[in-house]
Amino acid sequence: MTSSRLALPALCASAALVASTVGLVAAPAQAEPTDAPSSSAACETYPADQLEEGQEVTGLTTAGVTPGRPSSKVEPESFTGTYLDTLRSDDGDTLVFDLKGSRITKADGTIDAGVWSGMSGSPVYAADGRLIGAVAYTFGGSQGSSIAGVTPAAALQALRANGGQAPASIRLTSREKNRLVAAGADRSELGTGARSIKPVTAITLPSSLGRGYASIAKRAGNTARTVIAGASGGAAADAPIVAGGNLAVADSYGSIASYALGTASLVCDGDVVGFGHPMEFANAQRTLHNASTALIQADGGESYKLANLGAPQGTLLHDGLAGVFGRLGALPLTTTVTSTASSDGKPARTYLSSVPNPDALAEIAATHAYRDAALAQDQLAGGESLVTWTVKGTSTVNGKPVEMRRTDRYSRRDYLAEFVGTGVASNIEALQDNPFSNIDVTDVTIDDTLTSPYKALKVTAAERYDTKKRRWVKLREGGTITATKGRTIKLRITLDRANRYSKATKRYVTTEVRPASTAIGTGRIVITGGNTNNWDDEDYYYDDFAPWDDEDYYYDDEDELSLPAKQPTSAQGVADQLANDVRNDDLLVSQDYFTKPSKRSSKRVLVNQDKRLRQTSIVDGLLYFRVRYR
Repeated sequence: MTSSRLALPALCASAALVASTVGLVAAPAQAEPTDAPSSSAACETYPADQLEEGQEVTGLTTAGVTPGRPSSKVEPESFTGTYLDTLRSDDGDTLVFDLKGSRITKADGTIDAGVWSGMSGSPVYAADGRLIGAVAYTFGGSQGSSIAGVTPAAALQALRANGGQAPASIRLTSREKNRLVAAGADRSELGTGARSIKPVTAITLPSSLGRGYASIAKRAGNTARTVIAGASGGAAADAPIVAGGNLAVADSYGSIASYALGTASLVCDGDVVGFGHPMEFANAQRTLHNASTALIQADGGESYKLANLGAPQGTLLHDGLAGVFGRLGALPLTTTVTSTASSDGKPARTYLSSVPNPDALAEIAATHAYRDAALAQDQLAGGESLVTWTVKGTSTVNGKPVEMRRTDRYSRRDYLAEFVGTGVASNIEALQDNPFSNIDVTDVTIDDTLTSPYKALKVTAAERYDTKKRRWVKLREGGTITATKGRTIKLRITLDRANRYSKATKRYVTTEVRPASTAIGTGRIVITGGNTNNWDDEDYYYDDFAPWDDEDYYYDDEDELSLPAKQPTSAQGVADQLANDVRNDDLLVSQDYFTKPSKRSSKRVLVNQDKRLRQTSIVDGLLYFRVRYR
């Protein structure tokens, strides 16, 4: 028996790998920014050591739509602030301000939303227009706070040279608390220290699909992003990225947008710096976007921004400790994911996303397949899915195209949609991790046809036709068959319903195997359902090695009746092996035996004869028989 199913590596983390090169293409005309909209003064740094206690400052941010106030969806609005003190550290100083206005405080000065997630990066300016720094930290416990820690402008400017430092969090000493209170801070707002204002990390999915998406993210080794409604192109599509406006850094955009959202701190000479602290991912190939703020969801200390992602306008270059840095204009090369899904004969719908981050491609493709199957079913139900996917790319070694096309069948009692993307994601990972060549994947297409009944079969029995008695004789599982060399063994295999929930119809499959006239000793016949060794369990996803890294993958010394799997010698060879892998609806019948040594060699010759019999339902189960040749 040849082990034809290709064991696949685990989905890798979204940003676990650093892209070795970043391919760039021109940004679309509607997304190309004009000259940086910030003034020359705003691109200059105000020295932090010149700040004085009580000094008044202004800032810019976007707060969306608030009843009774002018909207600030794309165009930034101003807030004010008062300098309190500086927290000094070898990790980098943090400037402390008490902020007022926008949605931070109400008109009477009481806390409104406080300093919210997504406000990170909001620029703070001196009276002469020079940049003091970017909002990066908030204080307080469970309640919102108007006290903010600001990353100095010098650290932001250093990011343009891929430098800059900023601490992840700041713990206040009693002395520092007393200094800040003396300067006008409310002790209740200070809490135990300062915490980083996280950018809003989001993926645009229906909230009902959060559980399944969290499972996919876990398999990919990631923490699930917040599931929110949203779109990739709205009012912000044609608006340039400006200081104080929204800044999103995206793994994908389009039908499914996966991104981190904060505020742009400075836009100077085509350079963009934002967030005021790290996005907390490794460097990866991502796009820069504007966004249209819908609203600030005020929820005590966990207030956050909701927005619609705009068109891509540039490329992320560095995710540093003091913030993120990128450049406007050229966009990174992206992979287009196109998914079409239909259920029970209803009209098919097609969805499209662009994925600039190759390390996120498998996760986004799996999420695409999952989301689209659920939308086609209009529920999280069981049933059957026949999926065809194609992955196209180009070898970076020789420039040759690499293409893989595969079809497989899935059937589940419930939550079928969660498993539809399993093969797609695993194949993408296997292609990306092949040892022969990096692949620039250009297109992933997924075509899914779903039907309602759950149908699954199981191998339950096998019979051999007795030519003398002219009748079928049941074989005992694990027993020994006596066979005549060179004579056909006729088998009838019973495929029954896998369980009481299955709507599949019991059937019998007849096939033949024939040992060579030179067969010797004891061989075997193995009958297996293709779904028996599927990769749906979590242990498979957490198996973090590529199969070709394990020398036992190609040859199992413990099984003398198995030939080593044929080793691919190129990226296209890996693609071909994946495409021809055993399907879940295959019935495999294998006969393995030795023949007599030939005249040219004194060694026995191992023979593997494999048959794949395609069924109309997934097939589970396994039967094993010894065969003695006479």
